[in-house]
Amino acid sequence: MKKFLKRIWKPLLFLLAAAACLAALWVWSIRPLINRLKGDVILPEDIVSVQRGTVEVSLKGQGTVMAKQDVKVTSKPSGILQAVYVKEGDVVKKGQKLGLLKPGRNEFEDFKPVVIYAPVDGTVVKCHADSQDYERDLSERNLSLPRPGTFLEGSYDNTENATCFLRLVNTDTLVIPLYVTEMQVLQLKKGMPAEVEVVSLGSDAEPFPGTITYVSSQIEKSGDRWSDSKGFLVLVELPRADRNILLGVNTNITVPLQKREDVLTIPASALFEKGGKSYVFKYIRGNEATRTEVSTGLANDTTVEITGGLQENDQVLLAPPYGEAW
Repeated sequence: MKKFLKRIWKPLLFLLAAAACLAALWVWSIRPLINRLKGDVILPEDIVSVQRGTVEVSLKGQGTVMAKQDVKVTSKPSGILQAVYVKEGDVVKKGQKLGLLKPGRNEFEDFKPVVIYAPVDGTVVKCHADSQDYERDLSERNLSLPRPGTFLEGSYDNTENATCFLRLVNTDTLVIPLYVTEMQVLQLKKGMPAEVEVVSLGSDAEPFPGTITYVSSQIEKSGDRWSDSKGFLVLVELPRADRNILLGVNTNITVPLQKREDVLTIPASALFEKGGKSYVFKYIRGNEATRTEVSTGLANDTTVEITGGLQENDQVLLAPPYGEAW
Protein backbone atom coordinates (compact mmCIF):
# COMPACT_ATOMS: atom_id res chain seq x y z
CA MET A 1 0.00 0.00 0.00
CA LYS A 2 2.81 2.38 0.93
CA LYS A 3 4.59 1.61 -2.31
CA PHE A 4 1.39 2.30 -4.24
CA LEU A 5 0.84 5.66 -2.50
CA LYS A 6 4.47 6.59 -2.99
CA ARG A 7 4.14 5.84 -6.68
CA ILE A 8 0.97 7.86 -7.32
CA TRP A 9 1.32 10.86 -4.98
CA LYS A 10 3.19 13.03 -7.49
CA PRO A 11 0.76 12.43 -10.40
CA LEU A 12 -2.15 12.95 -7.99
CA LEU A 13 -0.69 16.24 -6.77
CA PHE A 14 -0.24 17.35 -10.37
CA LEU A 15 -3.86 16.50 -11.20
CA LEU A 16 -5.15 18.41 -8.17
CA ALA A 17 -3.10 21.49 -9.11
CA ALA A 18 -4.33 21.31 -12.72
CA ALA A 19 -7.93 21.00 -11.52
CA ALA A 20 -7.51 24.05 -9.28
CA CYS A 21 -6.11 26.08 -12.20
CA LEU A 22 -9.00 25.04 -14.47
CA ALA A 23 -11.53 25.91 -11.79
CA ALA A 24 -10.00 29.36 -11.31
CA LEU A 25 -9.89 29.91 -15.08
CA TRP A 26 -13.56 28.97 -15.32
CA VAL A 27 -14.66 31.20 -12.43
CA TRP A 28 -12.59 34.26 -13.25
CA SER A 29 -12.34 34.18 -17.02
CA ILE A 30 -14.38 31.71 -19.08
CA ARG A 31 -17.71 31.96 -17.28
CA PRO A 32 -17.76 35.80 -17.17
CA LEU A 33 -16.87 35.87 -20.87
CA ILE A 34 -19.68 33.46 -21.75
CA ASN A 35 -22.14 35.40 -19.61
CA ARG A 36 -21.07 38.64 -21.24
CA LEU A 37 -21.47 37.21 -24.74
CA LYS A 38 -24.92 35.98 -23.79
CA GLY A 39 -25.82 39.40 -22.44
CA ASP A 40 -26.25 38.08 -18.92
CA VAL A 41 -23.87 40.55 -17.28
CA ILE A 42 -22.65 44.15 -17.52
CA LEU A 43 -19.33 44.29 -15.75
CA PRO A 44 -18.96 46.97 -13.05
CA GLU A 45 -15.69 48.19 -14.60
CA ASP A 46 -17.59 49.05 -17.80
CA ILE A 47 -19.86 51.52 -15.98
CA VAL A 48 -18.75 55.15 -15.49
CA SER A 49 -20.58 58.19 -14.17
CA VAL A 50 -21.13 61.52 -15.88
CA GLN A 51 -19.15 64.02 -13.84
CA ARG A 52 -18.29 67.67 -13.84
CA GLY A 53 -14.71 68.39 -14.81
CA THR A 54 -12.34 70.23 -17.11
CA VAL A 55 -11.70 69.60 -20.80
CA GLU A 56 -8.58 71.09 -22.36
CA VAL A 57 -7.32 70.91 -25.93
CA SER A 58 -3.60 71.47 -26.44
CA LEU A 59 -1.04 71.34 -29.20
CA LYS A 60 1.95 69.18 -28.33
CA GLY A 61 5.36 69.15 -29.98
CA GLN A 62 9.04 68.53 -29.38
CA GLY A 63 12.05 70.78 -29.83
CA THR A 64 15.67 71.35 -28.87
CA VAL A 65 16.84 74.22 -26.70
CA MET A 66 18.96 76.85 -28.48
CA ALA A 67 20.34 80.25 -27.55
CA LYS A 68 18.25 83.10 -28.95
CA GLN A 69 21.48 84.88 -29.90
CA ASP A 70 24.00 82.63 -31.63
CA VAL A 71 26.43 84.63 -33.79
CA LYS A 72 28.96 82.97 -36.08
CA VAL A 73 32.23 84.95 -36.01
CA THR A 74 34.37 84.92 -39.17
CA SER A 75 37.33 86.85 -40.53
CA LYS A 76 36.80 89.31 -43.39
CA PRO A 77 39.98 88.37 -45.32
CA SER A 78 41.26 84.84 -45.76
CA GLY A 79 44.44 84.09 -43.89
CA ILE A 80 46.41 82.18 -41.28
CA LEU A 81 45.40 82.49 -37.64
CA GLN A 82 48.31 83.86 -35.60
CA ALA A 83 46.81 84.21 -32.13
CA VAL A 84 43.67 83.37 -30.16
CA TYR A 85 42.94 85.68 -27.23
CA VAL A 86 39.96 83.85 -25.71
CA LYS A 87 38.97 80.36 -24.72
CA GLU A 88 35.67 78.53 -24.74
CA GLY A 89 33.39 79.71 -21.94
CA ASP A 90 34.81 83.24 -21.74
CA VAL A 91 32.25 86.06 -21.59
CA VAL A 92 33.26 88.88 -23.94
CA LYS A 93 32.00 92.35 -24.81
CA LYS A 94 31.30 93.80 -28.21
CA GLY A 95 34.54 95.14 -29.73
CA GLN A 96 36.81 92.90 -27.63
CA LYS A 97 39.77 91.27 -29.40
CA LEU A 98 39.17 87.60 -30.16
CA GLY A 99 42.07 86.69 -32.44
CA LEU A 100 44.76 87.89 -34.83
CA LEU A 101 44.87 86.87 -38.50
CA LYS A 102 47.69 87.22 -41.07
CA PRO A 103 46.01 87.66 -44.48
CA GLY A 104 47.28 85.48 -47.29
CA ARG A 105 47.73 81.82 -48.08
CA ASN A 106 51.13 81.45 -46.41
CA GLU A 107 53.62 83.20 -44.15
CA PHE A 108 55.56 84.63 -47.09
CA GLU A 109 52.76 86.93 -48.23
CA ASP A 110 53.53 90.30 -46.64
CA PHE A 111 50.16 91.61 -45.42
CA LYS A 112 49.48 93.51 -42.24
CA PRO A 113 47.87 91.34 -39.51
CA VAL A 114 44.15 91.89 -38.94
CA VAL A 115 42.45 91.75 -35.55
CA ILE A 116 39.18 89.78 -35.28
CA TYR A 117 36.80 91.66 -32.96
CA ALA A 118 33.67 90.49 -31.15
CA PRO A 119 30.62 91.75 -33.10
CA VAL A 120 28.29 91.34 -30.06
CA ASP A 121 28.37 90.55 -26.35
CA GLY A 122 28.25 86.85 -25.57
CA THR A 123 29.83 83.65 -24.33
CA VAL A 124 32.53 82.03 -26.46
CA VAL A 125 31.65 78.53 -27.70
CA LYS A 126 33.05 76.21 -30.36
CA CYS A 127 31.58 76.29 -33.85
CA HIS A 128 29.06 73.62 -34.81
CA ALA A 129 30.59 70.37 -36.04
CA ASP A 130 30.18 69.83 -39.76
CA SER A 131 28.77 66.64 -41.31
CA GLN A 132 32.27 65.20 -41.84
CA ASP A 133 33.17 65.82 -38.21
CA TYR A 134 30.20 63.73 -37.06
CA GLU A 135 31.45 60.81 -39.15
CA ARG A 136 34.89 60.82 -37.52
CA ASP A 137 35.84 58.91 -34.38
CA LEU A 138 35.65 60.99 -31.23
CA SER A 139 39.44 60.98 -30.89
CA GLU A 140 39.75 62.55 -34.36
CA ARG A 141 37.16 65.28 -33.92
CA ASN A 142 38.04 68.92 -33.40
CA LEU A 143 36.73 69.67 -29.91
CA SER A 144 38.46 73.03 -29.35
CA LEU A 145 38.69 76.50 -30.87
CA PRO A 146 40.91 76.86 -33.97
CA ARG A 147 44.59 76.97 -33.07
CA PRO A 148 47.26 79.38 -34.36
CA GLY A 149 48.42 78.24 -37.78
CA THR A 150 44.89 77.31 -38.90
CA PHE A 151 43.85 78.73 -42.27
CA LEU A 152 40.53 80.58 -42.15
CA GLU A 153 38.51 81.18 -45.32
CA GLY A 154 37.37 84.80 -45.30
CA SER A 155 33.88 86.21 -45.73
CA TYR A 156 34.64 89.09 -48.14
CA ASP A 157 33.80 87.03 -51.24
CA ASN A 158 31.65 84.16 -50.04
CA THR A 159 29.91 84.35 -46.68
CA GLU A 160 28.48 80.83 -47.08
CA ASN A 161 31.94 79.22 -47.30
CA ALA A 162 33.64 81.42 -44.70
CA THR A 163 35.36 79.45 -41.94
CA CYS A 164 33.69 79.77 -38.55
CA PHE A 165 36.30 81.00 -36.04
CA LEU A 166 34.01 80.75 -33.00
CA ARG A 167 30.43 81.50 -31.91
CA LEU A 168 29.15 84.08 -29.46
CA VAL A 169 25.97 83.03 -27.70
CA ASN A 170 23.78 84.74 -25.14
CA THR A 171 21.84 82.25 -23.05
CA ASP A 172 19.86 84.78 -21.00
CA THR A 173 16.95 83.98 -23.32
CA LEU A 174 16.54 80.52 -24.80
CA VAL A 175 14.51 79.63 -27.86
CA ILE A 176 12.95 76.33 -28.93
CA PRO A 177 12.04 75.88 -32.61
CA LEU A 178 9.02 73.71 -33.47
CA TYR A 179 7.85 72.59 -36.89
CA VAL A 180 4.07 72.16 -37.05
CA THR A 181 1.53 71.13 -39.69
CA GLU A 182 -0.76 73.40 -41.71
CA MET A 183 -3.74 72.54 -39.50
CA GLN A 184 -1.75 73.27 -36.34
CA VAL A 185 -0.22 76.56 -37.45
CA LEU A 186 -3.69 78.04 -38.06
CA GLN A 187 -4.40 77.70 -34.33
CA LEU A 188 -1.27 79.53 -33.18
CA LYS A 189 -0.35 83.20 -32.86
CA LYS A 190 2.36 85.32 -31.26
CA GLY A 191 2.02 85.89 -27.54
CA MET A 192 0.34 82.56 -26.74
CA PRO A 193 1.69 80.89 -23.57
CA ALA A 194 3.45 77.53 -23.74
CA GLU A 195 4.62 74.97 -21.18
CA VAL A 196 8.16 73.66 -21.63
CA GLU A 197 9.07 70.28 -20.13
CA VAL A 198 12.80 69.50 -20.17
CA VAL A 199 12.96 65.74 -20.82
CA SER A 200 16.20 65.18 -18.89
CA LEU A 201 14.65 66.60 -15.70
CA GLY A 202 12.03 63.84 -15.62
CA SER A 203 8.24 63.85 -15.81
CA ASP A 204 7.87 64.93 -12.15
CA ALA A 205 9.63 68.26 -12.74
CA GLU A 206 7.45 71.36 -13.05
CA PRO A 207 7.23 72.67 -16.64
CA PHE A 208 8.72 76.08 -17.38
CA PRO A 209 6.56 78.93 -18.74
CA GLY A 210 7.39 80.02 -22.28
CA THR A 211 5.85 82.27 -24.92
CA ILE A 212 5.34 81.91 -28.67
CA THR A 213 7.28 84.78 -30.29
CA TYR A 214 7.22 83.77 -33.96
CA VAL A 215 4.83 81.91 -36.26
CA SER A 216 5.97 81.31 -39.84
CA SER A 217 3.63 82.01 -42.73
CA GLN A 218 5.33 79.58 -45.13
CA ILE A 219 6.41 75.96 -45.02
CA GLU A 220 10.11 75.17 -44.80
CA LYS A 221 12.54 72.36 -44.07
CA SER A 222 13.26 71.55 -40.45
CA GLY A 223 17.02 71.87 -40.91
CA ASP A 224 17.58 68.72 -38.87
CA ARG A 225 20.68 66.89 -40.05
CA TRP A 226 18.98 63.57 -39.26
CA SER A 227 15.86 64.14 -41.33
CA ASP A 228 14.40 66.11 -44.21
CA SER A 229 10.99 66.88 -42.75
CA LYS A 230 9.03 70.04 -43.52
CA GLY A 231 6.69 72.23 -41.53
CA PHE A 232 5.81 75.73 -40.37
CA LEU A 233 8.42 77.16 -38.00
CA VAL A 234 7.20 78.26 -34.56
CA LEU A 235 9.56 79.73 -31.95
CA VAL A 236 8.94 79.39 -28.21
CA GLU A 237 11.02 81.72 -26.03
CA LEU A 238 12.05 80.69 -22.53
CA PRO A 239 13.74 83.16 -20.15
CA ARG A 240 16.59 81.25 -18.57
CA ALA A 241 16.77 83.28 -15.33
CA ASP A 242 18.50 81.05 -12.75
CA ARG A 243 17.35 77.80 -14.33
CA ASN A 244 20.08 75.29 -15.15
CA ILE A 245 18.93 74.49 -18.68
CA LEU A 246 21.65 73.35 -21.05
CA LEU A 247 21.77 74.10 -24.76
CA GLY A 248 20.85 71.19 -27.01
CA VAL A 249 18.59 69.35 -24.54
CA ASN A 250 15.27 67.94 -25.75
CA THR A 251 11.96 69.37 -24.60
CA ASN A 252 8.25 68.60 -24.83
CA ILE A 253 6.12 71.65 -25.62
CA THR A 254 2.44 72.04 -24.72
CA VAL A 255 0.45 75.01 -26.03
CA PRO A 256 -3.06 75.29 -24.49
CA LEU A 257 -5.61 76.12 -27.19
CA GLN A 258 -9.04 75.82 -25.53
CA LYS A 259 -10.26 75.04 -22.04
CA ARG A 260 -13.70 74.47 -20.51
CA GLU A 261 -14.13 74.14 -16.75
CA ASP A 262 -16.99 72.80 -14.62
CA VAL A 263 -18.71 71.07 -17.55
CA LEU A 264 -20.30 67.61 -17.85
CA THR A 265 -17.72 65.10 -19.04
CA ILE A 266 -17.41 61.43 -19.95
CA PRO A 267 -14.41 59.35 -21.05
CA ALA A 268 -13.80 59.50 -24.80
CA SER A 269 -14.12 55.69 -24.96
CA ALA A 270 -17.78 55.95 -23.81
CA LEU A 271 -18.80 57.96 -26.90
CA PHE A 272 -19.89 56.20 -30.09
CA GLU A 273 -20.62 57.77 -33.46
CA LYS A 274 -22.80 56.60 -36.32
CA GLY A 275 -24.37 58.47 -39.25
CA GLY A 276 -22.89 61.78 -38.12
CA LYS A 277 -24.53 61.53 -34.69
CA SER A 278 -23.07 60.85 -31.24
CA TYR A 279 -24.44 58.23 -28.85
CA VAL A 280 -23.80 56.73 -25.45
CA PHE A 281 -25.19 53.60 -23.84
CA LYS A 282 -26.94 54.88 -20.74
CA TYR A 283 -26.96 52.32 -17.94
CA ILE A 284 -30.39 51.67 -16.38
CA ARG A 285 -30.11 48.78 -13.95
CA GLY A 286 -28.95 45.16 -13.82
CA ASN A 287 -28.18 44.22 -17.40
CA GLU A 288 -30.18 47.04 -19.00
CA ALA A 289 -28.76 49.90 -21.02
CA THR A 290 -30.34 52.14 -23.63
CA ARG A 291 -28.74 53.89 -26.57
CA THR A 292 -29.03 57.65 -26.07
CA GLU A 293 -28.17 60.43 -28.51
CA VAL A 294 -26.06 63.19 -27.01
CA SER A 295 -24.59 66.51 -28.10
CA THR A 296 -20.94 67.20 -27.45
CA GLY A 297 -18.65 70.20 -27.04
CA LEU A 298 -14.91 70.33 -26.55
CA ALA A 299 -13.06 67.00 -26.74
CA ASN A 300 -9.54 65.64 -26.53
CA ASP A 301 -8.04 62.15 -26.67
CA THR A 302 -9.32 61.16 -23.21
CA THR A 303 -12.31 63.35 -22.29
CA VAL A 304 -15.46 64.65 -24.02
CA GLU A 305 -17.69 67.52 -22.96
CA ILE A 306 -21.41 66.64 -22.95
CA THR A 307 -23.72 69.58 -23.72
CA GLY A 308 -27.00 67.70 -24.00
CA GLY A 309 -28.67 64.30 -23.53
CA LEU A 310 -27.21 63.42 -20.12
CA GLN A 311 -27.24 64.77 -16.59
CA GLU A 312 -24.66 64.73 -13.83
CA ASN A 313 -24.34 61.31 -12.13
CA ASP A 314 -25.99 59.48 -15.04
CA GLN A 315 -24.09 56.28 -15.82
CA VAL A 316 -22.84 55.15 -19.23
CA LEU A 317 -21.04 52.11 -20.60
CA LEU A 318 -17.49 52.00 -21.97
CA ALA A 319 -18.43 49.18 -24.36
CA PRO A 320 -21.63 48.44 -26.33
CA PRO A 321 -23.89 45.90 -24.58
CA TYR A 322 -24.46 42.44 -26.02
CA GLY A 323 -26.43 42.49 -29.27
CA GLU A 324 -25.48 46.04 -30.31
CA ALA A 325 -23.82 46.08 -33.74
CA TRP A 326 -21.41 48.98 -33.91
